[in-house]
Amino acid sequence: MHVRDTLTVVVCSILAVAMLVAASMRLAPIRQAREEMNLVSNASLENAPPSLAFATVAMGAFRGLIVDILWIRADKLKQEGQFFDAKQLAEWITVLQPRFATVWIFHGWNMAYNISVAVPNTQPEERWRWVRNGYELLRDKGIEKNPHSISLYRELAWIFQHKISGVNDDCHMYYKRQLALAMRPLLGEKTREEFQALARAPEELSDIMQDADIKSFVELLMQADDEFANDDRFVKNYMALRQNPNQFADQAQEVVNSFRGTPALEKFDYFARAHQLRKVWKFDIDLMIDLNDKYGAASIDDPNDRKPLNWEHPDVHAMYWAQKGLDVAGKPGKYSVDEKNTDRIIFHSLQNLFRRGKLILYDLPDQAPAVFLRPDLEMFDSLNAAWIERIEKYEAFERGNPKAVRGGHRSMLMNAVEVFYRAGHRVKAAQIYAQLRQRYATPEDRRFDVGLITFVRRRIAEELDRPGGKDATELIVMTLGEAYFRFAVHDDDEAAGRERWAREVYDLYQTGSADGARTGLPPFDIMRYMALRTFMEDPFYPDHLKLRLMGRIKIERPDLFDKLMKQEEAFQKLVEEAARKRQGP
Repeated sequence: MHVRDTLTVVVCSILAVAMLVAASMRLAPIRQAREEMNLVSNASLENAPPSLAFATVAMGAFRGLIVDILWIRADKLKQEGQFFDAKQLAEWITVLQPRFATVWIFHGWNMAYNISVAVPNTQPEERWRWVRNGYELLRDKGIEKNPHSISLYRELAWIFQHKISGVNDDCHMYYKRQLALAMRPLLGEKTREEFQALARAPEELSDIMQDADIKSFVELLMQADDEFANDDRFVKNYMALRQNPNQFADQAQEVVNSFRGTPALEKFDYFARAHQLRKVWKFDIDLMIDLNDKYGAASIDDPNDRKPLNWEHPDVHAMYWAQKGLDVAGKPGKYSVDEKNTDRIIFHSLQNLFRRGKLILYDLPDQAPAVFLRPDLEMFDSLNAAWIERIEKYEAFERGNPKAVRGGHRSMLMNAVEVFYRAGHRVKAAQIYAQLRQRYATPEDRRFDVGLITFVRRRIAEELDRPGGKDATELIVMTLGEAYFRFAVHDDDEAAGRERWAREVYDLYQTGSADGARTGLPPFDIMRYMALRTFMEDPFYPDHLKLRLMGRIKIERPDLFDKLMKQEEAFQKLVEEAARKRQGP
């Protein structure tokens, strides 16, 4: 019995040693695989106090305790308003635990929101630098380290939707302009064919140089200016050369000119723009195309005719990162608060695009372009389809009772009927009204029992009669002012629609209300003149735009110009007469 026990111990010991040897032989491949997959988190801290650097190395596997201490300290500094110190601690935490998604969120939020607003609003370029730092940190580093953390995608999308697209920051217009100007050179004609060509472009410089003509172009550019000698910066410098040749040697622009109009330059240009979209903006161009196809602007006359989304608008960036998060880190078919909140970003961005998605950059001589936001009616079909899709989706999740989603959809349809009608798109307004009646007409709610025109006129009459609502003069002048703006920026169809709507409101008001208590308005020509003076005196609109408006009216609508000039003369006489009366005999 003793011999058998001894033999068992010996055999077990041999097996244990063999297993230890086998396990140790696997350590090197495992360590190599971890490094290849970027799973090693033992990077040293840079610029850290010696005591902290020593502690993180000395404590080894217990460095998590250091992270906890740093996190508590960073949160305390944030509460005390010491944002820059909190930023430094957060950077160290991201080095120590790069897969701790919360610290990336803290760090990005701190830069985009806290530090940015600590800069005076008289320095918008500095504020924008911190906002950009915030979203670039999440996009370029946080998501790279944590590709399956949906909260990082949601936070990144939120910065675009709330901080840049929203209006809470005093410098929000500056942010919108900078984002639009950065994206504009990359998107070309913004057609479906353009996006397809960008998607087909090779990903690396070495790939595109397989073409002999392009290789010759690249080599000549490298010889023309040392700035192009570095392969890593070649594409970035090429894009800068196309936008501002004065930054580079004259010979570089001569090389471009010598290839102008050739297939080689066109092919390289597509490659360069696609390279920037992929490498700098981290966009998957195929996903951009999918979003264009699903949510792109649909022609009012033909819903099947879709145009790509406007990627100069921050809400489109928000939609992209929210969708990317759902695709990469979501769990389809399961109810998740994180997924629902991420999904809401797409939905709310579509609402924003419908309400103010037409982003107009008006070029000014020797100045940065002026930024104007207007409703984009072509986004209605995408918004409507997304709303119906979410009603069905959350009915399943919330047991058939998404009341807020349904109620919001009904209100949106009611407003859309009026918006399209007053813009002159009467057929589209009628189609939306038919959908409204089909989905939401009930025996208890008889608002939709009337025809389209009566429905719209009742809504405007309610607005005029409601306490605190706009009075008729204000509404008509505002509508005509918008017509003038649209005409100035060559949006002529919308300008004509606004003018027709102002006339209809004027006629409706002049017929009186049910109680006949309304007083008459001045003649329409006088109100049109009042609107013009209001527009011309509004400091929000640049002088260049106002001069262009008057030039267009004088040349293209001389009858209107004559009427306005007559009203100007009459107005000046009234002013002079009032001045004489004040002076007395």
